[in-house]
Amino acid sequence: MRKVYNEILDEFVSVPDRIERIVSLDPATTEVLFMMGLGDKIIATDAFSYRPEEARKKPKIGSYTHVNENFLEENKPDIIFTTTGAQKELTKRLINKGYTVYPLGVTNSVFRIITNVEIISLVTGAKERGRELAGYLVDTLVRYKKKDVKNRVNVYVEFDLGGVITPGYPTHVSDAISLVGGKNIFDDKDEAYFTPRDDEVLSRDPDLIIYEPKRLTDYEKERFQRRMRERGLEELVKKKKVVFTVGDFLAHQGPSFIIDGIKFLYESVNGFK
Repeated sequence: MRKVYNEILDEFVSVPDRIERIVSLDPATTEVLFMMGLGDKIIATDAFSYRPEEARKKPKIGSYTHVNENFLEENKPDIIFTTTGAQKELTKRLINKGYTVYPLGVTNSVFRIITNVEIISLVTGAKERGRELAGYLVDTLVRYKKKDVKNRVNVYVEFDLGGVITPGYPTHVSDAISLVGGKNIFDDKDEAYFTPRDDEVLSRDPDLIIYEPKRLTDYEKERFQRRMRERGLEELVKKKKVVFTVGDFLAHQGPSFIIDGIKFLYESVNGFK
């Protein structure tokens, strides 16, 4: 057995020298494991883990707040990866039942994505693969990072997560917007994700509006326009540039956010200029 420190628990977690049976209840962690070539060791994931495509084939045994404990009892995973926030209570419950659980810190910046890659590689023993992936992500960041930006494009990001949600400062999205040369209009907010007041969106006068539905369709585009009219933001949408993501894109906190999401933000922000 090895002992690996966990900053969330503030204690060392004992893990097997060779980890062969992994359960990932976090989509970002699932993606990291596959990108490090450990997909064959994953015996199950949460319902939202579908990146990369091969992850869809894994048994789905839970969500952010619950898990099929019969599956865990029968298959006895070497380790269960969770995250903080909504999974805090689930993590505690699984630990109390005797499972080896390793919670990862929530992604509050772009660099946290890379940090989590290295942590996962340490826990699983895939250290060199983790460093290779982390290095690739750093190189990608360098490619898209803008230096000496004098006039930043003001960006408003809106997620449809069952209601209107926008990111504040401590998020990978706001951090990425800054890296590519833009400025989140709510970068001064200490909250990670919150529902903005419509009058405040208007007064902050974004140059660029990015809307992320759960899944992009023509209906979702129409619904966005209709909701903006209902909220008194129709003129803002008419006058400003609006771009749509494919859905569940910028909200994702795994490596593909750096590979694909930051490229999208870079092209959206700098294409505007």
